[in-house]
Amino acid sequence: MTEPTRVKADLVPYTPDYSNLVRSWLDSPETYSQVCRGRTDFPPSEDVVDTWQRDGVVSYLLLVNRQPVAYGELWERPTEMAVEITHLMVDQFKRSQGYGTRLLQLLYDRAAERKGVHKVILFLTGHNEEALGCYVKAGFELVGTTQAVAGLKMVRYVGLNR
Repeated sequence: MTEPTRVKADLVPYTPDYSNLVRSWLDSPETYSQVCRGRTDFPPSEDVVDTWQRDGVVSYLLLVNRQPVAYGELWERPTEMAVEITHLMVDQFKRSQGYGTRLLQLLYDRAAERKGVHKVILFLTGHNEEALGCYVKAGFELVGTTQAVAGLKMVRYVGLNR
């Protein structure tokens, strides 16, 4: 697997022009369920990515050679003094090449720059060893399970492991 620090990529704001492309990365019922926290209504609706865009959410694309290869979002969690990274996905033809880890590192950096943020959280839903490895490589630690989301809760504290 490619080392994430060697992956050259740019994080840019998402625009609706990429909605269909990002939706195409939800390429199986399993991927859809993992990205969308247990949803089973595969295939997703045509506007599924558009429905994720709302106040308190900032969405990004990871570009390699000016081509999108991954998508992720930062959700504000002010009561927890946190930001949650969610809806992470990588183009099915680019998986296991370090892009997911690079995306997580860049999203963490963006979240950690925000005033009042003490931790960045994410959840692992379903059984996905590749995603778990990606999260650990990006510096996240398993802290347990949660009742809010069926799965594992992972955290990376701001100011540590940077």
